Amino acid sequence: MTTEKQWPVRFTGDPSNAVPWLKDHGVERVRLEWVDYNGIARGKAFTLAQFERGLGGSFAYCATALAFDTQANVVPGTDFAETIGYGDFVAVPDFSSMRLLKHESAAALVMGDLVWPDHRPIEAEPRRVLKRVVGETKALGFEAMAAAEFEFYLLDKDHRLVDSGTQAYSSQKRAQWLAEEYALLDAAQAHAEIEAGHYEYGPGQYEINILYRDILGAADDSHLFRATMKEAALAIDRRVTFMAKPFDKKTGNSCHVHLSLWRDGVNLFADRGAPMKISETCRHFIGGTLAHMKELTAIYFPNANSYRRLVPGLFAPISLAWGVDNRTASVRVINETASGTRVELRVCGGDAHVHLVFAAYLAAGLDGIRNRIEPGPVATGDLDVDRKAERLPDDWGRALDALEASSWAKAALGEAFIKNYLAVKRYEYDNWRRTVTDQERDIYIEWL
Repeated sequence: MTTEKQWPVRFTGDPSNAVPWLKDHGVERVRLEWVDYNGIARGKAFTLAQFERGLGGSFAYCATALAFDTQANVVPGTDFAETIGYGDFVAVPDFSSMRLLKHESAAALVMGDLVWPDHRPIEAEPRRVLKRVVGETKALGFEAMAAAEFEFYLLDKDHRLVDSGTQAYSSQKRAQWLAEEYALLDAAQAHAEIEAGHYEYGPGQYEINILYRDILGAADDSHLFRATMKEAALAIDRRVTFMAKPFDKKTGNSCHVHLSLWRDGVNLFADRGAPMKISETCRHFIGGTLAHMKELTAIYFPNANSYRRLVPGLFAPISLAWGVDNRTASVRVINETASGTRVELRVCGGDAHVHLVFAAYLAAGLDGIRNRIEPGPVATGDLDVDRKAERLPDDWGRALDALEASSWAKAALGEAFIKNYLAVKRYEYDNWRRTVTDQERDIYIEWL
């Protein structure tokens, strides 16, 4: 097998050369995967010979896998299960996403575009939703560049904390778990160039910064980074979680999304002579982001636990506001250099579905540019304690209602997607709100 000195190792050639490239790199198995509505990786692993044979026909999967909730219960009322007799869809390899793996020997992975057996595209598939918004971005003459920062907790095999105390940025704490960090990040380098990492605010919590690139590639890298970190942890008898609020009274896990628009190598968000050094295009992008944030909350906060992270004082923004280098704002402008000027969406947890968040965030910003939406005055100070600041929605049921009522979201992200996403999420929401927890029982059973 070819020894690579620089990771990630991605295929960049013509699709007709994909199989020779795999053979040249000693690949024996190819994972053909997609991502469901919960951000969970699903797919199959093929021998290279079978993968090559399948390229002449199709790779069929039971479409019901796109109707799963987080625990893989089959959700009724989607377009992918009982309504089609639990039939198949087909995954078509998108070779622009193909890369070698590090934690699985002699293996490569490629994302699939999902189509029906008659080759009609599945418009409700999450990755296609992002591709649709990227197409609109290019039609406006922009190239969207993005990057994500992820926080996660390192846990033991029983999902318990391995550490205690709070020592953010501590080099000593990082050194304490260096073997685990090396094993996890070594595997993750197959998907993205990791710029930096540090010990975070929670016990055994880390933050990892991924290098920015084109937004579709960044979404694939981010999704696969998270999935691979969880797989690599199993191999060292550890676990990691990106759950938004895994532990009570401790800081949650975030996913910060950095985005900028470019044309001909020029960052269109920068204007060094303008107020706050941002362009009119950037200002309107922020305006659209804020204007649509309430109706997109059910995408930014995708499950019941997501909303438990919205606690003042723990660096999870709760205010519908924007600021310059203000970490308590939901939208933060970073403007230290012209090329590095960008807008950071800070509201999402580590559980965010990156393809859908990138799509929703980009679509909202583009609408702001089209309609010249002003973002309002820049916020300053600690917005967590500012009682006048408008708050983000903090209830899952109302967030789902807002998404369903949004005609703009249906137009921007597709009616088929909104219908199926809501079916899956409402099923999980209804199960959650009807479940009696141990804590609830402990509080009430003796006295009521």
